[in-house]
Amino acid sequence: MSAAFLTLLYTPSVYDHQMQSSSRFVNVGWIWDKTSPDPRYVSSIGVQWEDVYRTIENLNGGNAWLYKPDVKALREKLKLPVGSCELAVPLKAKARLYSVDRRREAFATILHSASEYVCGAITAAQSIRQAGSTRDLVILVDDTISDHHRKGLEAAGWKVRIIQRIRNPKAERDAYNEWNYSKFRLWQLTDYDKIIFIDADLLILRNVDFLFAMPEITATGNNATLFNSGVMVIEPSNCTFQLLMEHINEITSYNGGDQGYLNEIFTWWHRIPKHMNFLKHFWEGDEEEVKVKKTRLFGADPPILYVLHYLGLKPWLCFRDYDCNWNVPIMREFASDVAHARWWKVHDKMPKKVQRYCLLRSRQKAGLEWDRRQAEKANFTDGHWRRNITDPRLKTCFEKFCFWESMLWHWGEPKNSTKKNPVPGTPTASLSSS
Repeated sequence: MSAAFLTLLYTPSVYDHQMQSSSRFVNVGWIWDKTSPDPRYVSSIGVQWEDVYRTIENLNGGNAWLYKPDVKALREKLKLPVGSCELAVPLKAKARLYSVDRRREAFATILHSASEYVCGAITAAQSIRQAGSTRDLVILVDDTISDHHRKGLEAAGWKVRIIQRIRNPKAERDAYNEWNYSKFRLWQLTDYDKIIFIDADLLILRNVDFLFAMPEITATGNNATLFNSGVMVIEPSNCTFQLLMEHINEITSYNGGDQGYLNEIFTWWHRIPKHMNFLKHFWEGDEEEVKVKKTRLFGADPPILYVLHYLGLKPWLCFRDYDCNWNVPIMREFASDVAHARWWKVHDKMPKKVQRYCLLRSRQKAGLEWDRRQAEKANFTDGHWRRNITDPRLKTCFEKFCFWESMLWHWGEPKNSTKKNPVPGTPTASLSSS
């Protein structure tokens, strides 16, 4: 073959749907059926066609497609740094990589096992739209996400797809990471060429559509040579999905979750600036000037960060008045009222019909009051526990049982406590629900 790239791909019947797709790769059929030159494919170069025919004859069924590569896209990708140590996309690049076919690109996230992140996913979708992207939004959910919540996700712009969860065989029963290998289902979204996966607990503050031009895996660094799987570019493929599934009993994840597992599989990845997945977290030992800089980034208007990732207790599970991470000793490193207010700013721009999916349950209200009381006992000097709660969700109840104060009577007691334990008097809750 001279002065050209020629790619012959074997595609089993599972990929038959791509024959009718709008993929940037153009199906040109069987090469010997072409009686005249076709501009969609390479036909007049010096190719040893007998070798090509022999290869096709050995495929043993299925479809054989000949693809004409996108030379411009190849040139762009050849310019990318080798390995994960250099930035593949400079933070202040004057020009952005282009993407080829917007119809074949989508943002995606996943919800399984509990509905607590529905509000987060709804707000994440709204942030993508507020940032100016018009790409498809696809959310994978399992049967634990109710029809009611699915309707809310659809109203927010997500295309809902039902999946079966994938269990992490090395996780304990009912552990937080028991089903997080369900993320592997993203690679089954083969009606798309590129997916930007986002966790449901983040905001898109600036348009990141340019990441669709990046190859798999593109992500921010998490620690040295490891990437963070909270935001990543992937290329759906049933072959890759099978690869991921084949090794779940062998590979041990360094963090017990999907991130550690994926780092074992994708050891070659492309690093993008941390501003494209900036963690809401103040590391132990951060100097004051570092904390000030992070806080400035959290609140910058117009935004400097592309993506703000909310670690710790989530904004929608706190009262809007302040970041409830302040009231929990082991969570205080995630506390930022500025970042908290930024999330609520996006929330407040959402239509009222989807805001109602962010209401608090009675048990959640009781838990917030319990944490506040513990902070008061500890006399935390930040004083957030003294603040009066004005969040209207405090007085809004959508459940049959609305007397959340009474839940505090036994809050904190062991589940196997007996009647020998005295029942404390009715607490005077400072968060009035009347």
